[in-house]
Amino acid sequence: MENVFYWGNLILSYGVSGYVMLKFMFELFEPKYKKHVYIIAWIAFVVAAICFNETKIAILKSIYGIIASCIIGVVLFKSPSKRKIVGVAIFFFLYLLIVDALSVLLFTIFSGKSLELVQGNSILLFVCGLCNQAMLLCFYKPMIGIMKKHQFEGINRQQNIFLIILALFETLLFIYISGIIDNTSNSIVLILLTTSFLGFDIYLIYLFEAISQKYALENEMELRDQQLSMQSNYYHSIETQYDNSRRLIHDMKNHMQTLEELYNSGSGLEARNYAQTILKSMDSFSGRFKCRNRILTIILNDKILKCDEQGININVEVEDIDFDFIDPFDMTTIFSNLLDNAIEACSKISIKKRNIKLRVFKFNGFVTISIRNRYNGRLVWDRENLVSTKGGKHMGLGLKNVKSAVEKYDGVLQRKNDDEYFEVKILMSPKA
Repeated sequence: MENVFYWGNLILSYGVSGYVMLKFMFELFEPKYKKHVYIIAWIAFVVAAICFNETKIAILKSIYGIIASCIIGVVLFKSPSKRKIVGVAIFFFLYLLIVDALSVLLFTIFSGKSLELVQGNSILLFVCGLCNQAMLLCFYKPMIGIMKKHQFEGINRQQNIFLIILALFETLLFIYISGIIDNTSNSIVLILLTTSFLGFDIYLIYLFEAISQKYALENEMELRDQQLSMQSNYYHSIETQYDNSRRLIHDMKNHMQTLEELYNSGSGLEARNYAQTILKSMDSFSGRFKCRNRILTIILNDKILKCDEQGININVEVEDIDFDFIDPFDMTTIFSNLLDNAIEACSKISIKKRNIKLRVFKFNGFVTISIRNRYNGRLVWDRENLVSTKGGKHMGLGLKNVKSAVEKYDGVLQRKNDDEYFEVKILMSPKA
């Protein structure tokens, strides 16, 4: 009979834990697969958990809980940031750990039984397990509410490592303290300690959200500064062009007289070269690119000038599309970052090979953006980001930001490369 209660407690306990874990993930992330995949994953989680439980090594069971939660989250659910999934998985494990400890301690206090007696009796352990599962099912909704309200999109690797260390520390502490509890007063002390850990873990959610918002604000300010700098450069360039054009117009009468004298003297070739020089001067006084979207005009003229400075041949084929459906900030994020990527890549190869091709066109109601450039054939990735050789904060060159901006407009970003060319393609659907 005791075996029935023992195995019943294991199956029920890990079954409810796996169910609550999947509910956590379903509420916070988008699933990748059909329902039957998650049923199989739930069964595999329960079976593996029971196997690890049979080793009777408490820390090994906890390590399995952390790893299993992270793997299930990362493999079966979608998120722009895998680190966020890992963070949520570890927070779930901490919730599981604390509720398990609280349920056992509360049961020992109200039943008047010692912890050692409860752990050695299958029937008492089964009843205690029922309390644990009831608490898990009752309190996971508020935890999901907290996680939804205070989301931390910018969680980094260091924060993930900190959470893993914290989870292991709390586990070891609970294992150690539970081994020295011998009376009710000690159980009450441990309950106070456990609830303090719960409060601290919830506070971490708020803290990580604040850090995430700080990083997002810094990134936005950097992009705003970039946009303002480009606009300032563009308007300064326009002012310079205007002054130069006034001087050219002022001298035009003298230029025409010189041309007339050259033709009259029979110096046709020299007159033609002189005329071409005048035309080149006139071309340099106007922007090389112009379309109905002011922000795109500013961005492309700024990047064309940078290409000229570095000897990069840039070919721009842009249909005059109405980009009013894209926020100016997102326009800067998309075009400026991608062109900066291409310019930096070209700067690392010989001048003869430096080439960028930008194409923007509309096809079947979709806006397509393609930027193709030559590069040195070597790419270094940090997850979704290209690693820049500039160092410092300039890591990833904005591909992650570009992807986030594109997804706002139901768009997709694809990248491909061979030994000679790197290309980014974007497909967006204008919103009604």
